[in-house]
Amino acid sequence: MLKKQLKTWWRDFKHIPKIDQSWLTTWFIIYITFIMLDVLTPGFWGSALLKYAGIFLCVIYAYRKYHDDNKLIIALFLTLLADTILVWTEFYTVGVFVFCFAQFMHFLRITKMNKKTIGAFALIISLLTIYSAFCGYEIIYSLGTLYGLLLISNVVMASRRYRLEQKDFKARCGWYGFILFIACDTCVALRYMMLHEMISAEALPLIAFLVWIFYYPSQVLIANSSTRQESAKGRNIAKTKAIS
Repeated sequence: MLKKQLKTWWRDFKHIPKIDQSWLTTWFIIYITFIMLDVLTPGFWGSALLKYAGIFLCVIYAYRKYHDDNKLIIALFLTLLADTILVWTEFYTVGVFVFCFAQFMHFLRITKMNKKTIGAFALIISLLTIYSAFCGYEIIYSLGTLYGLLLISNVVMASRRYRLEQKDFKARCGWYGFILFIACDTCVALRYMMLHEMISAEALPLIAFLVWIFYYPSQVLIANSSTRQESAKGRNIAKTKAIS
């Protein structure tokens, strides 16, 4: 089964335009480099910078290749913004709040729901915040629950899209991207429980390491999961690369 899946991925990779292979090569070099840095020099600031640069490239890539897919671009930008808040500041609640909107934008684009639901979602979060404040709950737990539900919904919808469009490379990227995303956030949840002494912290270094092992490729795959056709700008760049 694994051998068959690897052959499928290799076949798909060979059919990606040359511009995409160039991007994937860049992402792969960043991925291997920060893994080596995390193993050899844990805590080195250069590793965090590389990770951040890789996520930033996902936004740039989606903008250039799928210029008309506003929801994908916004979702990736919100993900980058949430990473910026969580990595470089201590405003963790705000970071999770932004992540909720990122997942919601993914949900909108996969399900192709009406844009008016954005307002309804904002209202739900506002009511959730007020409810948590009055009931004495920490808002981060409520937001974390909402985020988890959205992520699970996106996994389910990405799976449905993949079953309906199995020959579509972008549908496959979305399905595996969200699988890796949920694996990453499972590690994040375990890390949180370990840091707060809810469970044994013996495996904390490994769990912390696995967070980015799953997260980084998930964003690369999701950046290639657009529900739109490649933009004219992206096709022109690809042709130029192919000729050169």
